[in-house]
Amino acid sequence: MKDGWAQTVLGPVDAADLGITLAHDHVLMDGSFMYVDPPASVDQHLADEQITLDNRGWVAYHWTSSHHNVHLDSEDVAIAELRRFVAAGGRTVVDPTNKGLGRDTEPLVRIAKETGAHIIVGSGYYLSGTHPRDMSDRAVDSIAEEIVTDIQIGISDTDVRAGLIGEIGCTYPWLPNEKKSLRGAVAAQVETGAPLMVHPGRDPMSPVEIVEIVDQEGGDLNRTIICHIDRTCIDRGWLHDMAATGCYLEYDLFGNESSWYPPNPSVDMPSDAERMDVVLWHFEQGLEDKVLLSHDIATKHRLHTYGGLGYDHLLTNVVPRLHQRGLSEAEVNTLIIDNPAQIFGFASTDRSR
Repeated sequence: MKDGWAQTVLGPVDAADLGITLAHDHVLMDGSFMYVDPPASVDQHLADEQITLDNRGWVAYHWTSSHHNVHLDSEDVAIAELRRFVAAGGRTVVDPTNKGLGRDTEPLVRIAKETGAHIIVGSGYYLSGTHPRDMSDRAVDSIAEEIVTDIQIGISDTDVRAGLIGEIGCTYPWLPNEKKSLRGAVAAQVETGAPLMVHPGRDPMSPVEIVEIVDQEGGDLNRTIICHIDRTCIDRGWLHDMAATGCYLEYDLFGNESSWYPPNPSVDMPSDAERMDVVLWHFEQGLEDKVLLSHDIATKHRLHTYGGLGYDHLLTNVVPRLHQRGLSEAEVNTLIIDNPAQIFGFASTDRSR
């Protein structure tokens, strides 16, 4: 709801004031769960090296096989990178880093103050490999209560509130604790009205099953985001069926131009040109009101500091190309201003903070 309030790490913000919004980008994150040894044993020494000009190409191709790469761990770098986003006209970053991914609100507060960017932080649980050891013993109601506390009271005994449920991690085939985690997240959405963001497994059936669970548990599909669509399936018939459910479809891998996708070698990662083609198709079908865009930056090599395109890539490089392909300023604003305001604004907040 555009007349709702989004919850940022610095407090509530009128959704109409979120401005240009990145719907899914990590600012600080512990991505150690992603690490896998290099595919070639002769490259093992590269796994332990810092990113340099000499090895940056290798890191960009094997981005899950560099210990240095899978951690976003510098406040100073984050500040410099987000300043470039703000200078390009950006205003808000939705950071879906949640429990198990190194979520830490104190540095995010400092970063938001230093850069002037609104930062919305996530809640709930990611993939099973990041779950707490006692996750099998936890009940759905307990998981829901934790998320509701993050949203309505504060995260980890602070007064910083989450403004997002997610990203909730799902693999395919689905693991029992991940399904339980999603059920708890849906229960929290029902109680708070907060937006729900779900990371699907790397198979076209995964989002289908996720939508079924959200619906069965009484969740609001119109307040639900399925992320990473661009690495899951871009078949137009499938996309039409998913859009018909009412959920938001998030194309959040802009700037990831390598077709090689280490987490799932059977999938060829689309290019930005292919992503833009799909975005234009949404307009042709009248489905543009449920589309979100972002980069899903979660590793160092995607940042300017390490030779990447940074958080401003959409604004600096993609938006001009969308205009060249025929989208008007108002149509582009639908994607990066209006749609985010619609989904990330909700009424469950104390406006006095």
